[in-house]
Amino acid sequence: MEPRNFIKRSKTPAAPADIDLELPDWSGMDDTSVRITPEAAFRLCEHYPIVARQARPGSQNDRPPKCTVEFVL
Repeated sequence: MEPRNFIKRSKTPAAPADIDLELPDWSGMDDTSVRITPEAAFRLCEHYPIVARQARPGSQNDRPPKCTVEFVL
């Protein structure tokens, strides 16, 4: 049995669309964003875990005990 193909093949190409697109002028676009210094990025990496811990309700000790049942097949 051959697998079903859900893509219909067209026998004729699609007619060219007569659409007049107005594209924005990007000639003055700044293609680079303002970057932070490596030192500031390192400070953020140290700061994020502290903020994430404070954002969580409860503490690590409020978790239920870990399940230690052995899985056997």
